[in-house]
Amino acid sequence: MLKIGVRGFGVVAFVVGVVVLLLAAGAPVGVGRAQQREGSAERDGLVVQRYRLPRASTTGVGDRIATIVRVDLARYRFRFLSESHEGTRRPLPQWVRDESLAGGINAGMFLPDGRSVGFLMQGGEVRSNRRPGTFDGAIAFDPRRGGAPLAISGPGCRTNLAGLRASHSSVLMARKLMIDCAGNARPWPNNRRYSAAAFGMDDQGRAVLVHVRTPYRMGNLSRMLAAPELGLRGLVYMEGGPEASLVVRDGSTRVSETGSWEDGFNPNDDNREYWDLPNVIAFERR
Repeated sequence: MLKIGVRGFGVVAFVVGVVVLLLAAGAPVGVGRAQQREGSAERDGLVVQRYRLPRASTTGVGDRIATIVRVDLARYRFRFLSESHEGTRRPLPQWVRDESLAGGINAGMFLPDGRSVGFLMQGGEVRSNRRPGTFDGAIAFDPRRGGAPLAISGPGCRTNLAGLRASHSSVLMARKLMIDCAGNARPWPNNRRYSAAAFGMDDQGRAVLVHVRTPYRMGNLSRMLAAPELGLRGLVYMEGGPEASLVVRDGSTRVSETGSWEDGFNPNDDNREYWDLPNVIAFERR
């Protein structure tokens, strides 16, 4: 027969009590730290994660936080909004409020007249037919024949812009693929530093919206965001500098992120205002 002394019995009782409390609270037993998303909170199809990047910016400013919003595509749908169709350009919080959205992020770079710099099609209607030779990333929604609700193209992915146009009715061509569809960081053509907004997907098939206010060289930022624990699979750069925006307003979930720094344009961390955007990636409940 196993004999347990008074002290040993107290330890066993304590351990059993902790396990009982964890089970009662619904906490997962035996889930290691490596299996959890750092600094994340989930609510009804949305996961908001604050991930501290391992390196500081060479500018000497910023908190090194990457805000990552993961969106369950079974509960939310995405679409593009443009000032040419949905009204004049406005700050992202106003877009979200006016259109009764759950949230949004920049829909790529734009020209002074508001047109997308890259190809943009919403619901089969082409809103910008531009195809810059230096642009190599694209995202797509609204599958035509029962395909995936979200698709990414670019180097290291299975399809290209033409393939996305054939498979989906809403497509955006953007500047660069930061992380390819296998999770590998992609090189960046220059060393300029800026705040950044990006859009992609993760290893669970969720849409991912990323905002980093701290200014980094994009090649360095891509390598940090390609950390295996983040599980990013296809991440496309959308916008940088003070225009980089991310907003979520869904139930009690609130995210409010603005950019600031951009080498050669706004080299400071002072901006706290949302800038007007003519094009938005929006998401709403199904």
